[in-house]
Amino acid sequence: MSTKKRILLRGSWQTRNIGDIAHTPGFLELARERLPECEIHLWPCEIDRGVREMLLRNYPELVIADTEEARKRSFELCDIFVHGSGSGYDARGAELWKKETGKPYGFYGNSAASVWTPQLKDLLSGASFIFCRDTISVHFLNLQGVTCPKVTFAPDSTFFLKLQDSGAAEPFLRKNGLEPEKFVCVIPRLRWTPASFDDKRFYWPNPRKEAVSMAFIESDMAKLRELIEHVVAATELKILICPEMTYQIPMGRNYIYDRLTPEVKKRCVFKEEYWITDEAQGVYNAAHSLVSMEMHSPIMFAVAGRPAILLRQAEDTLKGQMWRDIGLQSWILELNNTPSSEAAAVLDGIIANYPGARAKTRAALETARQAGFAAADYIASLLK
Repeated sequence: MSTKKRILLRGSWQTRNIGDIAHTPGFLELARERLPECEIHLWPCEIDRGVREMLLRNYPELVIADTEEARKRSFELCDIFVHGSGSGYDARGAELWKKETGKPYGFYGNSAASVWTPQLKDLLSGASFIFCRDTISVHFLNLQGVTCPKVTFAPDSTFFLKLQDSGAAEPFLRKNGLEPEKFVCVIPRLRWTPASFDDKRFYWPNPRKEAVSMAFIESDMAKLRELIEHVVAATELKILICPEMTYQIPMGRNYIYDRLTPEVKKRCVFKEEYWITDEAQGVYNAAHSLVSMEMHSPIMFAVAGRPAILLRQAEDTLKGQMWRDIGLQSWILELNNTPSSEAAAVLDGIIANYPGARAKTRAALETARQAGFAAADYIASLLK
């Protein structure tokens, strides 16, 4: 009888977001480094858009349980359930595992959402571990009286991302004249993610989220345009306007690129098509730096040892706290209180001492990775 230990990873939440795609290969790489004797089963939500192929190209040993029959088989075979990184908790998967198997389960690299129920508290209290990707969430769970024996910080699994070159990055860079370390990436974000969109507008089922998002879109995007204009005027660097989520393509076009002057546009490249995580990582590996309203592209930059500024919007989740937790507090700017001139000054500081900024990034990455290693070692101890 086989003595191999098996982990069931619940994740791959969606494919319209390169960050949600990144969670899974990040955890698989962490497991490859720290849990090499374990077989990983993935119970995914979405692996379309070429994500399945990307995962198997990088992790051919991965078992994907994406049918009901395969899911039941993985429930039978696996020794422990790990809820993968994300915002909040998709409790249904862990509840089903607990009900059907009674075997141990835990949560890796999550932020605690504001919505709270006694049922969720009971589920979390019954877990073997809860590794929160930010320290605010650790504090929140402690305040809620969650009695799980291990509640501590461990970073989002994206900090371990290591994908093979997809072959798409180099042609894109070459076609658009983007030379290594000579361009800055810029990523926009709406205050609330729309449920759907077209080339002209965005749609939310929640009227309040629509009102807030549309109330801030002009002022938020004006700050990004002003930052782009500053970089073009003050440096020789080019700008790549690119997406972390699918809706940011029309957003970047309509609210940033199309509103730049012809002279500024000459130094800008607009990413017209969505990409998945391996192509994005290939491009980020060649970039100089990043200014982003999203969180996971900055993490991917950190993995590449390249500096990233997070312009955090007040409506976003707690995940931005990760930047403070790993020592990058000077590179997270609260957008409501930050004029474009202040963001430009922070970027100027990075440009002025680029070797120092890269060293700072590498040190922060090491802090994150060591916390992740400790979490993986704890999971390993439960499997002995």
